[in-house]
Amino acid sequence: MARGPVSSLFRIYGCKKSISRLRVLIWNQYDRSVSPKFTYFPALDSQNCSYSTSLVDPVCLRFNPHNPKFLGCDTVYVEPFSTGVEVGDEDEDVTDSRAVVDEFDADVGKIVGLDLSSEDKVGYILSASENSEGENEAVVSDLMVEEDSEEDVNSMRVVSFQHVASRDPVELYRELCNIEKGAKQSRSDWETLQEMFGYFGKSGWATDQALAIYIGRSFFPHAVHKFRSFFFKKCSADVAKYLVFLGPSNDAVKFLFPLFVEYCLEEFPDEIKRFRSMVASADLTKPHTWFPFARAMKRKIVYHCGPTNSGKTFNALQRFMEAKKGIYCSPLRLLAMEVFDKVNANGVYCSLHTGQEKKFVPFSNHAACTVEMVSTDQMYDVAVIDEIQMMADPYRGFAWTRALLGLKADEIHLCGDPSVLNIVRKICSETGDELYEQHYGRFKPLVVEAKTLLGDLKNVRSGDCVVAFSRREVFEVKMAIEKHTNHRCCVIYGALPPETRRQQANLFNDQDNEYDVLVSTDAVGMGLNLNIRRVVFYSLAKYNGDKVLPVPASQVKQIAGRAGRRGSIYPDGLTTTLNLDDLDYLIECLKQPFEEVKKVGLFPFYEQVELFAGQIPNITFSQLLEKFSENCRLDGSYFLCRHDHIKKVANMLQKIQALSLEDRFNFCFAPVNIRDPKAMFHLLNFAQSYSQNLPVNVAMGIPMDSARSDKELLDLETKHQVLSMYMWLSHHFKEETFPYVKKAEAMATDIAELLGQSLAKANWKPVSRQASKPHRKEDSHERPLSLIKQYQKYFDLVMIPSYDLQEQLSTLSIEKGRNKRENSYRQLTQKTKNERKFQHPVWRTGTI
Repeated sequence: MARGPVSSLFRIYGCKKSISRLRVLIWNQYDRSVSPKFTYFPALDSQNCSYSTSLVDPVCLRFNPHNPKFLGCDTVYVEPFSTGVEVGDEDEDVTDSRAVVDEFDADVGKIVGLDLSSEDKVGYILSASENSEGENEAVVSDLMVEEDSEEDVNSMRVVSFQHVASRDPVELYRELCNIEKGAKQSRSDWETLQEMFGYFGKSGWATDQALAIYIGRSFFPHAVHKFRSFFFKKCSADVAKYLVFLGPSNDAVKFLFPLFVEYCLEEFPDEIKRFRSMVASADLTKPHTWFPFARAMKRKIVYHCGPTNSGKTFNALQRFMEAKKGIYCSPLRLLAMEVFDKVNANGVYCSLHTGQEKKFVPFSNHAACTVEMVSTDQMYDVAVIDEIQMMADPYRGFAWTRALLGLKADEIHLCGDPSVLNIVRKICSETGDELYEQHYGRFKPLVVEAKTLLGDLKNVRSGDCVVAFSRREVFEVKMAIEKHTNHRCCVIYGALPPETRRQQANLFNDQDNEYDVLVSTDAVGMGLNLNIRRVVFYSLAKYNGDKVLPVPASQVKQIAGRAGRRGSIYPDGLTTTLNLDDLDYLIECLKQPFEEVKKVGLFPFYEQVELFAGQIPNITFSQLLEKFSENCRLDGSYFLCRHDHIKKVANMLQKIQALSLEDRFNFCFAPVNIRDPKAMFHLLNFAQSYSQNLPVNVAMGIPMDSARSDKELLDLETKHQVLSMYMWLSHHFKEETFPYVKKAEAMATDIAELLGQSLAKANWKPVSRQASKPHRKEDSHERPLSLIKQYQKYFDLVMIPSYDLQEQLSTLSIEKGRNKRENSYRQLTQKTKNERKFQHPVWRTGTI
C-alpha cells in the first residue's frame, strides 16, 4: 500500500474501560466529487508524516451539529498512528505500523474494528475501493453498526457495502434467495428500512415502471408488501447496510426495483399473465390502425384554418354541395339542422341524421349529421368535419378523432382554429394522408370598446348580445333589461331544445319586431348565425361544477367572434364587458394566440369494452369502466375522455340485473342531464321496461298552456329532455321496443312551442332545478329539537354572549323526567310516520 500523502491510519478509542476494539482505515486525500455523501473533517486531514506506534494525545474531532448523521454526537477523540493493541498493552509486541498498512492493503474493504464508547453507540463505516484512475476511495457513515450478540460485551462490527451497488441484480437476487436466514438488524436500521419500503411503495416512478412487467397499479401495493417480507427474511448484512446508507430516496428505489422485478416474475406469474391479457384487451395505442379500409385509401385532408367570421365553413360547404356524395359532421343538432335547411334550399337533396331524428329526403346523396352519428362504413366523395378543435374536448373529443381517422372519403375538409393544426399534421403523417392547409383571417377585425357598460344594464343598445354563464344569470339580466329599458330580449341557453333556440335566433335576427337584444349563455358560441352588433360579457367567470374559474381564452375568442357577420346589417364586430374590472382580462384573452393542443380524445368502442370485460368477470359496469381507464394504454398524442356521467348512469342502472352488457353500454350513453332527478328517474323506468321485454312507454302528460313560473318552465325543459332521450333510444334499439316514437316526436314539437311562448313572457325569478324540500303544513307534527339545539335556541333568544356550549350544558340541571319525555316524543314520531306511510299514494298503489 502507498505511503506518505496517499493514506494515514488511525485508531479511535472509547473512553471507558477498554471494551470493544474497532479499527478504521481513512484516506485523508479524499476526492469529494467521487462521493458527495462524504463529510469532510479537517481534523482527519493529516499531512505526510512518519508513523509511530506510541500513543499520542487524542485529537478532538468536532462534527457539524446540523448534519443528521451526527445528531447526538458532537465530538469524538481520535488517537492517530496507533496499532491495533488493547488499551494499556501498548508496550507489548509493538510492531512497525507499516506491517498494519500492508495488511489492510491486501484486504481492502474487509471488516475493520473501531473502538467506541458504550454510551455513544456511534459507528462509522469505512469502505475502500480503487476507482478507474487508481485512486482510493472511502466512505464514512453512521447507522451501519450491527451488534454481535455472541460476545459477552457489546461489540460493534462494521460491514463493507460499497461493492453492492455494482453487483448484477439477477445475481444478487439469487444470492438473497439462497440465504436461509437474513442478518439481524439493529432497531435504527430496521426503522430506516421500513421507511425506505414505504417510500418505495409510494413512488410514482416505481408504479409506472412496474407496468412494464404487467404489475398493475391496484396490485402494486400488494406486491411491494410481499417483497418487503421476503427482503427482511433474506437480506444479507451488506445489502441492508447499503440500503440504510441510501435511506428513503430515489437512489434506494432505483436499486431495489430490479430486485423487485425479479421477485415479481418468480412469485406472481399468474397475476402477470392475467394483467397482460387485460392490458392487451385495453390497448388503445395506434388508433389509426382501427380503420383498415380508411388506411387503404389515399385521402386528401384540407384544413380550413381560421377564426370565427372568416368564411372557412362557407368554402368547405361549397365543396360539399359540389360533390356527388357528401357528409357534413356537425358539433350540434342545431347546426346540422341549419345546414340541412340551407343545402336543400340551394337545390341539393340532403338528409338529416342526428341522435334524436332521422329525415330521409328521396334521391339524396348528401347528409348532415351530428359527429357522433357519422358512419365510418359508407364511402363518400367529400366529408366536412366542423369545429375540428373539439378533438381536444375532455368529454366529446373522441367523436371528432374517430371521424378524422375512420371516414372513408376521398376528400375530408376540416374547419377550425389553429389550436389542433400541429396534432392534425402528426396524425396525417401516421395515416399517410395528404394534408393541405388553407389559412383565413376575419373579414372585419374585432374591436374592443374601451368604454364598458359601467356596470349598468341601462346602457345596453339594439343589436347587443349579453353573455352570462348560467341560466339564473340569463333570466336575471333579461328581467333587468326589460324593466329598466324599452328593449325586449330573446333568450338562448343550453337546456333549451334546438327548435326553441332557432325560434329565438330568428326572432332576434328579424328587424321588424321589438326583440332587439339577445341574452345568452356560451351556447351562442357555435351553431347559430346571428346579427350581433356587440358582444357584452356580463362576467368572465364560470362555474365548472366544482368551483368558479375564469373563462378560458379560447372560449372568450369563440364567443366574442360572433359579433359582426359578413352579409348582416352589422359587418363590424364589437365586444366589451359590463364591468370595467373585466375589461383587462378580455383584452388579454383576445391578444393571446391559440393555445396549441398536445393531445386529442379517445374512447373505446363497445367491442373493445366487451373484450376487456371478458378478462374481469363479476364486476359492475361502473367498475369495469374504472378498471379500463386504469389499465388502458395510450399513445402520447391521445388521452382517454372523461366518463364521469356515464359511470353515474351505470351506478343507477346497476339495480336492473336483466340488462346485457351491450344494452347497458347504450343506455349509459343516452343524452340525459345527470343533475336532473326527474330525467334520471325516467331513464331508469325506460331501462326497467326494456329489461322486462315490455314496450317502453312515454308516461308523461303535456300541459295545455305556457309556463307561468320558472318552476313550470323547468318542468317543460325536463319533459322535452325526456322525450329527446326516448327518441335517441329508439334509434339505438329495436323499433318494437320503443314503439311510440311518432307520439314522442309530436309531444316534443308541442313542448318546444310552449317553451317559446313561455320565454316571450318570462318575467319571474329563476329557481334551482334541484328538487326542493316540501313545505311543512302548520298542523303537521314537527320533530322535536334535540336538547343541545333547545338550549342553543334558548341562549340565542335571551341574547346571552356565546361561549362554549359544553360549559353551558354542564352548568344546567336536567330534569328527572327527561327520559320519559323523549320516549313520548319517539313513540309519537313513529306513529305519525306509520300513518303517513300508508296514506302515501305510492304505498296505496303498490308501485314505485
